Amino acid sequence: MPAALLLGSPPRSRAADCCGAWGVRHPSAMKPDPEPWYSTTLNLWQAAGVLVASWTLTKTLTEGWRRTVGRRRYVTTRLRKITPGVRHDYVESLLDKPRWQSTLHATRLAPDEQPEGADDGERKVELTVRTWLLSRLCYLVTWCEDDVVVMYGITTTSWWFRPWIRVNETRIRLGKSTFATLSDDSTVIHRAWLGNRRYGYFEEHYFGNVGGYRSWYVGVNDFGSNAFAVSDDWFDPSDIRHTLLLPEPRAAYRGSVPINTVVVSGVALFKEVQEGTFFGLSLGVDQDLVRLADPEYHVLDSRIGRIHRRIRAWRWALKHRRWERRQQGQRPWWARALRQRGQ
Repeated sequence: MPAALLLGSPPRSRAADCCGAWGVRHPSAMKPDPEPWYSTTLNLWQAAGVLVASWTLTKTLTEGWRRTVGRRRYVTTRLRKITPGVRHDYVESLLDKPRWQSTLHATRLAPDEQPEGADDGERKVELTVRTWLLSRLCYLVTWCEDDVVVMYGITTTSWWFRPWIRVNETRIRLGKSTFATLSDDSTVIHRAWLGNRRYGYFEEHYFGNVGGYRSWYVGVNDFGSNAFAVSDDWFDPSDIRHTLLLPEPRAAYRGSVPINTVVVSGVALFKEVQEGTFFGLSLGVDQDLVRLADPEYHVLDSRIGRIHRRIRAWRWALKHRRWERRQQGQRPWWARALRQRGQ
């Protein structure tokens, strides 16, 4: 009996015995094992590099989109989420920290059954006023009591930023729609002021329970886009405070001047709000506060600051010329050209 059978090994074929005897291996045994088409270590590093590159590219494109073409939509999307009553921390999570911050003292209204002036010291509250500059398109101002937003205002400063605003059920376009778009009845309260440099105008619209007990203050801010001042002879002589306009000039002003500022207030039971002195000389952003951050007001002079000063002077001269022509009843050149073409 063969030794292989005795040891329990499988029997070998005659061809294998012959090949083994002559030192020749079988053809199937001569091919080495194929190398794998992948390398585990190399593929892990490649995948990590692709992920990092994709994340970096996505982040770069997103930031570039937010700062250029998509900045208007980016700002509008975040402004939609702000309402009276939200916490200030929530606003900071949307828009980062504000650039300007100040305080304002107001007097809370006393109940009807309590005599007026009994506890003026206890009814004094301190409001924190915070201002954001959003992508050089608009300014956001919030008035907070105990870090709760009582009211907020938006002032557009660019022709490119004209969002749609809902004043109850009426839609207006900030920076384009005129005051005539809104109703003008006996419940509408208006205020106007005109100084050597500062001016403004606003109207208060309140709709009760239908409007969520909110008040809308729409007006013209002298630092906003397409701002036009009222004339000195438009004020009502019978008004001691010199803040009310005559009916005819006011109707003409409402039909020609666009709204560039809107302030939305919750239940703000303050004495200054009812008296019309809460906003001071500015409905919304304060020009004297924010203009110092412009390059033209920088203490350290630079080339960009000189360019900004020249552009501001040119824009001011053009705006003053347009205002003079409007006062004289002259139409713009493009309106005159269209009229001549139609004739």
